[in-house]
Amino acid sequence: MSLQGKKIAVIGMGVSGVASVELASSLGASVLAVNSGNVGDWSHKIEDQSKCTLISQDDMTISQKLSEVSFIVLSPGIARESDFLELPLSKGISVISEIEFAYQNTDFSDSKIISVTGTNGKTTTVTILDILARGAGKSVFLGGNIGTPLATYAHELLIGKRAAADLIILELSSFQLESMKTFKSDVAAILNISANHGERYDSVAGYAYAKFHIADRMDSSSTVYIGDLDGFEKDFNPSCKTIFLETPKSLSSLDEEFNKSFHLIGPHNLSNLNFTLRLLEDVGVQWRDGIESLSDFHGVSYRLQKRPSREGLEVFNDAKSTNWEATTTALSAAAFSYPRSKTYLLLGGQLRGHGDELGAKLDKFKDKITKIYLYGESGKSLYPEVSNKFQCELFSDLNEVVRKIDTEIEGGVILFSPAFPSFDLYDNYLRRGEHFDHLVSEYLGL
Repeated sequence: MSLQGKKIAVIGMGVSGVASVELASSLGASVLAVNSGNVGDWSHKIEDQSKCTLISQDDMTISQKLSEVSFIVLSPGIARESDFLELPLSKGISVISEIEFAYQNTDFSDSKIISVTGTNGKTTTVTILDILARGAGKSVFLGGNIGTPLATYAHELLIGKRAAADLIILELSSFQLESMKTFKSDVAAILNISANHGERYDSVAGYAYAKFHIADRMDSSSTVYIGDLDGFEKDFNPSCKTIFLETPKSLSSLDEEFNKSFHLIGPHNLSNLNFTLRLLEDVGVQWRDGIESLSDFHGVSYRLQKRPSREGLEVFNDAKSTNWEATTTALSAAAFSYPRSKTYLLLGGQLRGHGDELGAKLDKFKDKITKIYLYGESGKSLYPEVSNKFQCELFSDLNEVVRKIDTEIEGGVILFSPAFPSFDLYDNYLRRGEHFDHLVSEYLGL
């Protein structure tokens, strides 16, 4: 496969964009690399610039230059509706995702492709897929919207740096799925659909239909497994088979061995596990051979991740929770997996300016939540409302919260699921999660 003599554009110099530039250059293309801001601020991201022309997307000539290329590789963080894409799109210039670019320029005949999309649970599901498949002796590439770009895998194959994997496991976002032309999975899943990415879609329907592109070009010999599609299943009519998966009632209903090896809590994680088993079976992987490999997996970082703690405490770090839905999901998980334990909720972060109020959001957990520890900007704002419904206490930061927990709680579920963005006290949710882990180790550790 060669792009010798072709001029293409890659827009967005995040990890997928840089990977696309590397792949395109190795294929012989002349690359127009585009990113926001001054070129000097991001040019260092591209190691070999010998076949590249670098330009800011704010340049007055950008639309015209993009109209002169063979095709455009668009990073997922940039909308197809961007003003500078209007002219090239009107001239019929193809705009594709990094996933599609890698797919078009790679031989996947020796691999099976498993693709997963949905609003919630994608990362956990593909991670479990990866662990079980590797435990069953398969070579795996895990990437897409998580971790390594598919273009990096394609580039490493091209230069002989790696061999073809048995399984290609991809987490795919709606943004990536919007810009596919030929990409086809061997088996796929849409875990669920709920309102999300209102900044890019005018309606939930538009968001759901973007997800449905995962089934494009799949035929009657292949299957898409689906969960709760929020009523949009009536509009999902692919050419392939569809199989609806219900949430299992228990781990034992899947396999008795999971009672010893699977540590994630809540019905949503039972659903994620069920999807992984069906997907692996579909491509002939003996997943039972990999069950023991799950023993060391306690969750994706900062997504309801169980942390080591002293006897009597079950501590969960859900620092990625930045909205009420994530927090109520975490509370439901705690109630499901620890029905007789007291639950202590840590809540707080940056105010969003809309939807911040408590309202009735936690009412169904009144009998489950023993106490709420509020902290930070939103904690201060919520205190008058929360204190009318729950036993609660207000703190300035997480340090104070965990130190207080250390002195007053002997047993129960400690659930750090903030429900608000981290930016009042932290650069991002990762720093927030790291800090909570440090505090747990210092005050509540073994």
